[in-house]
Parts: sequence; structure tokens; C-alpha cells
Amino acid sequence: MNQKGILTTSLLALIVLAPLVGSASRDVSPFAGPGFHARGSWSGFEGREEELGKAVSKAIMETSTAKVKDHDFTGRELQLGRGVATVIRTLNVDTPYQHETNDALVKMTLNYIQFAKDHGMMKQMLEHELATEMPMLNANRRRIAESGDLDIALMAVSERTACFYQLAIEVKRAPGQISWKSPYGTVLAMTRQLGQHTLTEKEVHELFTIPRLKMQAEKMGVNIDVSPWQDDGWVTIRVSPLKAAVAG
Repeated sequence: MNQKGILTTSLLALIVLAPLVGSASRDVSPFAGPGFHARGSWSGFEGREEELGKAVSKAIMETSTAKVKDHDFTGRELQLGRGVATVIRTLNVDTPYQHETNDALVKMTLNYIQFAKDHGMMKQMLEHELATEMPMLNANRRRIAESGDLDIALMAVSERTACFYQLAIEVKRAPGQISWKSPYGTVLAMTRQLGQHTLTEKEVHELFTIPRLKMQAEKMGVNIDVSPWQDDGWVTIRVSPLKAAVAG
């Protein structure tokens, strides 16, 4: 089972078990007593993660219409319970803004983009990131060359990597394209006020998202068309043959 399945099923189960989760997270913690939430964010299931995992596992299978293997967490209840407990802790943080499950990844991404921008190192940062991705990119280049299926490239930079699906919460899928809502806006609205970041979402899109996708695509032997920045924050990508892009 991959990380995407764990996160997806965890969120589904969280909805199903909302009444249980809500009461427990406010009443139980390792620091039980008045004001313990001011000292940390707790799920309320500390020490009972396996129990939580069993309840969530049962809810997933009861809710699933497919009854596929990816929805069966038998024997992995503790792992599932820990994942759900982390989701509970994260979503219960609503100050100074409502946190989402991608909050830590958003902040880490913004931090290194901000550092690279401030020190004139965007090109080096992108090249370093690309170098770490080369085993994946080379493997997908071979698959595309052998099959002629360009959608392999589309999936390689989106649904098949946790770097995408753990970052982008709102996603829309259509034949030959994928769209997602930029995940940086909520955090930047707060951190720009605090002076932690000077970046805007538009800058992240133009300095990081577009060139990164273009570089990834080139290594896979295709072209990825990326929509320009939109005020609503939605980004759309499509894949086309690399020769078409060069000819144009």
C-alpha cells in the first residue's frame, strides 16, 4: 500500500468517525488537564493508535464500494491509526489559521524556494532537485519510448509521486490533463504578514512550478504545457510530444 492510499483512506475514515474523533481529541492527551491544548496539538488517541486503526479499518471496508486490497488494512491497524491520529492533530490546529494535512510540506517547500530566490540560486536549486529525480525520470522515459503513452509522463509528475499528491489537496482530472489548486496561498497569507516569506503564489508558479515541470518533461522526452498563473490559483498541465513543442 502506498502513502497515497494511506492518506486517502485516513481522510475518508476521519469523516466517518467524526463524532468519535471530535470528542476524544478534546478530552484526552498525555498532558490531560486544563489548558493542555495550549502546550501542543494532540489527537486524543495517544497510546490507543491501534484501537483507532481498527475502528478506521472497519469503517473503510464498510464504506468501500470496491472492496479492493488497497482498502483492507488487516494487520496494519497500528500504522493506519498513527496516520489518522496525525491527521486529527493537524486538522485541529486552527490558529493562527486553519491547518491542512499538507501544512508542513507547504512550509518546507516555501522555505527552500525563498532561500534560493534570496541568494540567486533558483537555477542551482532546480538542477539539484532534478538530479535527485533522475532515476524516476529515466525509468519513465524508457516506458514512454517503449509504449508511446504520453500519459505516463503526466502521472509521473502528479499522481504517482507523494511530492505531488501530499502537497496538492484539490485536484481535478480529465483525459490528457490534470489540474490542481495552488497549495501555497493559505500559508503565504500568514507568513508574508510575519515577514517569514516575501514570495507570492504567482512567483512560486513562475519561478518554481513551471520551470521544474518543464525540466522534468524534457528528461522524459516530452513537453509539458503549463497554464499561466490564474487569480483563482488553479494550475493545469497537459503533455504533448517534445518534437511538437520544438517545431512550434
